Amino acid sequence: MNIEKIDTSRIIISLCAGDMEKYDITFESLNFSETHSKTVLKEIMACASEKTGVNFNNKRIMIEALKYEKGCLLLVTLSARKKIYRVKYYDNSYIFTFCTAENFLSCLKALYRMKRDKFFSSAYWYREEYYLVIKSPSRLKAKYIDILNEFCDDCKKDNLLNEFLSEHAKILKLNDAVQSIGCF
Repeated sequence: MNIEKIDTSRIIISLCAGDMEKYDITFESLNFSETHSKTVLKEIMACASEKTGVNFNNKRIMIEALKYEKGCLLLVTLSARKKIYRVKYYDNSYIFTFCTAENFLSCLKALYRMKRDKFFSSAYWYREEYYLVIKSPSRLKAKYIDILNEFCDDCKKDNLLNEFLSEHAKILKLNDAVQSIGCF
């Protein structure tokens, strides 16, 4: 068994075929819900803690296993306190459809030249049509709607279509399509 400390919260443990036999485990049998595997993993963790100085007792850990030849690698990560993430939902998703690349690119160029407000824009290509999805935390201003309506063939406010495009369409650019494509 080879144990290496990556940093203060992660270690990597390499178990060879001999170690697997010694502990009477296989890669497939490593499972915290089984008593024998849980005992073996606790024993391995105690040995790793002693060798590296990283204390895992009464702390949240994540163990990732990777099979190689006749042994396995265990990446053990000490979880920090539970983090809180805030997700900002954009209720206003506008989807604009363009039948030609010329109209699509002209629209992006016009929006790029006048953009002063913050909104996320993603570009997709699906079934010979270009789609521009604009997400805004507030209602999209009339000056942008006017430019978009000048070039687009269809406009929808549909979160379901947005999800469909993100799963099935070819992604041209995510989150900043107007900035990235419009500048050219």
